[in-house]
Amino acid sequence: MRPDLLKMKEVALVYLDRTGGLQKFVDDCKRYNDSKQSYAVYRFIISVNPSDIVELDAVLGNHILNKPMKAAQIFQSVCFIAIKTLSLIEQLQTEAQINVVLKPTHLPPLPSYVLSLCEFPLDYMSQRFYMSEGIVIAMGTVTKYTQGARFLCSEETCPFSEGFNYIRVHIPGATESATVRNDFMCNLCASPLREDMKFRVLGDKQVVEMMDAKALSAFQGYSTNKPHFRIQSFTVFLRDELSNKMKMGNQYKFIGIPACIQNCSQASVCIEVYSIQLCSTPYINDNFKYLLSLTSSSCWRFTAILANIFASQVVPPGTYNMLKLCILLSLVQTCDRDSETADYLDLLIVTNDTLICILAFYSAK
Repeated sequence: MRPDLLKMKEVALVYLDRTGGLQKFVDDCKRYNDSKQSYAVYRFIISVNPSDIVELDAVLGNHILNKPMKAAQIFQSVCFIAIKTLSLIEQLQTEAQINVVLKPTHLPPLPSYVLSLCEFPLDYMSQRFYMSEGIVIAMGTVTKYTQGARFLCSEETCPFSEGFNYIRVHIPGATESATVRNDFMCNLCASPLREDMKFRVLGDKQVVEMMDAKALSAFQGYSTNKPHFRIQSFTVFLRDELSNKMKMGNQYKFIGIPACIQNCSQASVCIEVYSIQLCSTPYINDNFKYLLSLTSSSCWRFTAILANIFASQVVPPGTYNMLKLCILLSLVQTCDRDSETADYLDLLIVTNDTLICILAFYSAK
């Protein structure tokens, strides 16, 4: 075994031991072993903190960030050795039966790890982690997909006509036909492979359509100081434990691996999601919510009341309502968190009234 590969496996084991991941792995193995059922694929979820792993070994940390498929193979080998050494799962036969899913807790806050579908070119075939953000605009029902399957050689005299030598598992961006189909060949005798259907492992899958949060600026109306742009939705896949973790209309930050799916003559970009975080929504005072519920029968009453009482410390309520309404509209379109989508409503106020000057100054503060 190459020394660098052996070192990365040792670091992976040390990290699992330090973070409690090894104990969780043992508990998962115990559940599989207690079931007394033989599976084609044993799936293990391992949460990894890239920053902590980089401190232990920079090479393994780089693999997790930029080559997650190879990093998963390293953890897969460690898990297999642990299972065989400690006799955790009696039914397990080959290393190929272990499916390790690495889920990073976060990614470095660098531009190269932020997925922007507006930028071109983008290497969709890199199969590495990106973080992105979007608003859910459509959701599909939860359906089934093939996590893994067992194949046997159709030639009875071939040694691979039994056992668990040919195991296929789902990888990010792969379609169902990439995991299971009838044209696989045996590497030993070149005979066709046949699937052992009773060992197929199914999981949950949900398709979600999202759009970039910048698309909300389209609802601010026409703007002369911005170039025209087109917003296009993108597809994300939620699998297994992440199914039904998103809700319509909410904004989420997520970490996933982009992939390009070829469908006949069309190619589409999708993202396999590995972690989800709900974006914090602005806090709305309970008094405002109560006022909105009371005035919901009219489309103007709520804003009229706000304009009436706005800046009551400066000017008497009920005066300069039109001006105060315009200032409120300007404040609503002002966003400190996202300067790119902010579209300020400029106001020109000409007056010799001292109260109005004080009001404008008060609003600017």
